[in-house]
Amino acid sequence: MPYRELNVYDDPFPTLDQILSGDPAAPPFPQEVWRQKISPGEFAVRYKDFKTGRARNPEGLPVQSSEICRVFESLAEARSDSRQVSNKHWTVRCMIYDHTGAQVDSVFNTRETGKFAARMSLVLLLWGGFFALAGMALIWSIYRVALLLLAPGSQPIRSLTWLGWSAFAAGGLGIAGLAWWIKLRRNAGRTINRVRASFTEDEMKRFEEINTLFGTADPVERARLLALTREYQRRIRDALKDQA
Repeated sequence: MPYRELNVYDDPFPTLDQILSGDPAAPPFPQEVWRQKISPGEFAVRYKDFKTGRARNPEGLPVQSSEICRVFESLAEARSDSRQVSNKHWTVRCMIYDHTGAQVDSVFNTRETGKFAARMSLVLLLWGGFFALAGMALIWSIYRVALLLLAPGSQPIRSLTWLGWSAFAAGGLGIAGLAWWIKLRRNAGRTINRVRASFTEDEMKRFEEINTLFGTADPVERARLLALTREYQRRIRDALKDQA
């Protein structure tokens, strides 16, 4: 089926080095120009990763400034080609737009994305059940200890209504989630402190130069800024590897 391909953006994006250094000579971020090149009655297809929403091309590869769209003379042709692309590359979601830029349809591999969604749902259900049971066990343990200390002769609750069980499970999930979050925060704090400890005071003073060099127009200073930035990032990666 006939189609033509258009560049989505008018110019390339600034390079990573230009962004990191704040290069004042860096080109501005490009503008989308594909809509201006579509005639009434035509339909354009753009390609996105169905999990992240980031741009891809019809071959399923991630792209940025080189993103293209395919333009078809009818909606049926756009849908047909999109089905071929999504069947070949199931992670690609094909977004179909009319000449005004309004999205009129989306085509994706329902079979494969459905399998992925089912697997993720099962994983979330299993982890949710595990956390809920762990939290319920903790609540029950606290309840029994409190009962023994405060009312030694009392009998524990033997049965609950469905509403009681629901509240019990929700409380257990909430407590387990809070415990997991606290542990995550503690681990993150320890990691940050260990990374900081891997730098001497003289090194930190040297790396602080990154802040003062950012945005410099001097090519020599910009080269020094990029070198310092890459060294700083490498040191952080090495510190994190040592903790693994």
